[in-house]
Amino acid sequence: MKPFALARVLQLAERRSETLARTVKQSHGEWLRARGRAAQLASLRDAHIALLALDLKDGLPAAQLREASRLQQAQAAEMAAAQSAIDAAHAAWQAHLAAWLAEAQRVKALRLLETRHLARAAVIERRSEQRSHDELVERMQRGQVGRWR
Repeated sequence: MKPFALARVLQLAERRSETLARTVKQSHGEWLRARGRAAQLASLRDAHIALLALDLKDGLPAAQLREASRLQQAQAAEMAAAQSAIDAAHAAWQAHLAAWLAEAQRVKALRLLETRHLARAAVIERRSEQRSHDELVERMQRGQVGRWR
């Protein structure tokens, strides 16, 4: 039986698919960590706003108000950076996912070709065996017919 001509290509595609799957998982984890960081920052901002509201109710000197305002601006910048990190991580995750899905489709197509190759080889083998059997039967019949006459 002739070996599957694309066996090496299939093997390499499977390895690449496994590598891409790990990359997808890693980039998904990075996206989740970025979202977690943004949630932490939002929680800190909310706590700061609640404290600031209490301080404002009691009255706050201008210097403290400026410092609180500066802190809020810093937090807003940090939140914007966190959102950018989320967006970048999500884009990277989606790009890796698309590459992995494409490679998975390639592996699937190569496996289908391998299955067809094996099925075709089995058919050829069965035909060869049947031909050999038929020839044997024919020889036996000729030999038997010759003895009976």
